[in-house]
Amino acid sequence: MTPQDAIALHNAAYESRDAGALLDALAPGCLYEMPLLRSRMVGRHEIAEGLRLAFAATSACILEISRTRQSGETALAEGVMTAELAREKTSATVPFAMVVESGEGGINRISLYLDAKPFRLWADGPVMAMAG
Repeated sequence: MTPQDAIALHNAAYESRDAGALLDALAPGCLYEMPLLRSRMVGRHEIAEGLRLAFAATSACILEISRTRQSGETALAEGVMTAELAREKTSATVPFAMVVESGEGGINRISLYLDAKPFRLWADGPVMAMAG
């Protein structure tokens, strides 16, 4: 599987709300990171649960890729994610970057970085106040 194929599979899972094909493509011990949510999941079981929670938090999600760059078995994709937030009943559009590593054994790593500065968590206020 090429990194480009892995990116397409990942984005299709979010858009269809079905992680089955993505989970099947993961290598054993695959790492899935989403730093915004402080999530670091390892292996199919943890990643399946993390995706289930991500899908529950949104009623729809579209990842539009604006550009990709590949070097060997690693690719970087940039774009915009638009999600319908289930709890707030609103839409959020944020830039994202994704790093994917894949090889003959499947997808080895997915790291999804979201720029959610406009949607900071309530807890960020006290944390940022301490940093100043």
